Amino acid sequence: MEKDKEKQENTKEKLSFWQRVLRFFGKINVALTICLIVATLLCYSAAYVNPDKFPLSGLAGMAFPFVLVIDVLYMLLLAFLKKYSTFIMLAVIGAGYKFIDRTVQLNPLHYVDDFDDNDSSFSLMSFNVRLLDRYNWIKSKNDTKTKIFEFLKYENPDVICFQEFYNNSKDSITNEQIISELLQAGYIARDYNPADIQHNTNKGYRIFSKYPLSCTTPIYDHTDNIIGIYTDVEFKGNKARIFNIHLRSIKLGYDDYDFIDQIDKKNNSEQVSGVRNIYNKLTKAYSMRVQQAELIRRLMENSPFPVILCGDFNEPPVSYCYREIIGGDLLDAFCESGTGWGGTVRLKFLKFRIDYIIHSPALESRAFDTHHENLSDHFAISCKFKFR
Repeated sequence: MEKDKEKQENTKEKLSFWQRVLRFFGKINVALTICLIVATLLCYSAAYVNPDKFPLSGLAGMAFPFVLVIDVLYMLLLAFLKKYSTFIMLAVIGAGYKFIDRTVQLNPLHYVDDFDDNDSSFSLMSFNVRLLDRYNWIKSKNDTKTKIFEFLKYENPDVICFQEFYNNSKDSITNEQIISELLQAGYIARDYNPADIQHNTNKGYRIFSKYPLSCTTPIYDHTDNIIGIYTDVEFKGNKARIFNIHLRSIKLGYDDYDFIDQIDKKNNSEQVSGVRNIYNKLTKAYSMRVQQAELIRRLMENSPFPVILCGDFNEPPVSYCYREIIGGDLLDAFCESGTGWGGTVRLKFLKFRIDYIIHSPALESRAFDTHHENLSDHFAISCKFKFR
């Protein structure tokens, strides 16, 4: 009898403990829900608020994947506890369905979505190769450049756009020659005129194609920096204008990365100085990307042919620049036939999608793929196209 009484008393204590936990959660539930709603709406606003005027909106767009995961987990907890606020969170998440669609694709049919073998389609790849790992940033024991060549030979795209390309023109066999032979791609678009010795550069943009290219033109931003090229490709009687771009990066230096890694060991004045320095670089990059995005948009609107835009935006899909570029008339190949998160740049906590293939509705895209080979700080992306 005494043992039974002890069990009953222990059970009461346990029940009272959980009751206290639930009571405490009930008190903070409203505050947590409000905080998450505000954070989520701020993330949504990143697509509409110009970061040139409000730089923090750019950071809100970068935070969206984290906030989305927290929202979903919190909503499931509310549903488990049978809280009415579950429906509020569901409504807030649902309000951003188009931003979720740009961030994650859960359509299982995308895995098998491809053109028929007899369709007149062509494959296209975009890849920021980071100078073909010239300085061994990846710290690979084997030659990363050779691995990149093997990867390209295996994938064998019909058209490929490179950002941060390195050509080693002083070598007996250049990177251009190797890739052209590997892919049997006899047409090359460059961001300079090979006859112009003064402005000839080994670093920049390249487009390799198995189909004829013409009217290649470099794209200069408002500071006279080349941010990309465009060229016209002719595919079996149909023409499209391909843009290959790289929007302004933040340009963090080794000191900035060291500060981020060691921030907990810095004193107050060093922390304030380091944060201010990084913030200034962020605001400058956001301002320049907005102007570059507006320029790219105008060039695409003036194209006489359907457009394909490839490149490194340095912006997430929930951002003002992405919305400015894609407008209401262009399509995102990842949204059309991609799968999963689609992250293209490797960070510690999450893979962000900052590399894109955008196209006109006159072209149909399928079989979008993010290639997770560790060959650069970016992943290559590819898809197939067919004129409608």
